[in-house]
Amino acid sequence: MKKLLISLSAIWLLVSLGMSTSAQAQQTATTQLKSIHLFDMPAGVTEAQLSAVIGELNTVIKRLGYSKAGYTLYKVEGKGTDKYRYYFEGNWPNANVYQKIHDDKSFQEADKKLGMVYEKIKAVELYRRLVRVP
Repeated sequence: MKKLLISLSAIWLLVSLGMSTSAQAQQTATTQLKSIHLFDMPAGVTEAQLSAVIGELNTVIKRLGYSKAGYTLYKVEGKGTDKYRYYFEGNWPNANVYQKIHDDKSFQEADKKLGMVYEKIKAVELYRRLVRVP
């Protein structure tokens, strides 16, 4: 009986370590999938609004266990260009993680808030979904 308990404990430990290693590998993996959005801030949308919604989405993504995934907002510094002065990107370890995040109910609830802001951005943006070239 003692040998059985030791064997079961060893198996549990190996399975736990394997799952932990797998989750850690997803977090440290190089981004394989990216979405980019180039745009000018449309009327009725502010940096603060967009930044707040992106922050909320990123909080949900981190809560789901993907601290290396999510969105980042940038803007052109100075007056170097008169078009596409804003840019936000989505970074995803792979397509499976992207799908898991976007299928999650808490993400979908937060995404509804982005939808109200993003509808105006979609009308003026240049959007691309990219995969990493090996």
